[in-house]
Amino acid sequence: MATIRPQTLAEFIADGAIHVVGICLGLTASVILAVALWNAEDPARQLLVTIYAACLMTMLICSALYNMLARDHKTGILRRLDHAAIFLMIAGTYTPLAGIIIGGWTGGILLAVVWTGALTGAIVKLAHLQGLERLTVPIYLGLGWLVVFAVNPLIENTSSFGFFMILAGGLLYTVGTVFYAWKRLPFQNAIWHAFVLAAAVCHFGAVFHDVALARGLS
Repeated sequence: MATIRPQTLAEFIADGAIHVVGICLGLTASVILAVALWNAEDPARQLLVTIYAACLMTMLICSALYNMLARDHKTGILRRLDHAAIFLMIAGTYTPLAGIIIGGWTGGILLAVVWTGALTGAIVKLAHLQGLERLTVPIYLGLGWLVVFAVNPLIENTSSFGFFMILAGGLLYTVGTVFYAWKRLPFQNAIWHAFVLAAAVCHFGAVFHDVALARGLS
């Protein structure tokens, strides 16, 4: 295993700033979604969006705690929570998109597969099973791109803006993994987290526009 380059103070501050911005944006997004759906007579839509918001905040908070407080503890509980929360974020993002936009049997099956994979992955990370570390990123990407098997109903039921935001978010996450793996690159951690935050913003745009604001259209 390659030696990880020690993080400089400037890199630590840059990464911390991105995490602070991310948590602030996550809280703002959660409030916006709550306000948009406050009077909606659609409990299912409210529940699915709430699950999404909860998973978003879990991922942002766990990432901040680990990277700001315990980045050098590679086997500690905060690292395991951070990695497990990424699985929850993937499934949480799918929840309103597949449950509301795609809908029907296709959306239901997609959600069942993604949540089964995400919960299994999260349990594996929390249990700290050895030998699976190299498979983590490929599994993240595999779960994230499962939507290609439902691309036709996604295109049929989403707006052009929503589809572009979903696609852009997926591409940003995927390109970001290059920087996640590039451990010797200066400001590598901050760059990786900037990609994650940008992707999360894109997916929020899709959820807000095509789920929270599109009540009664699906």
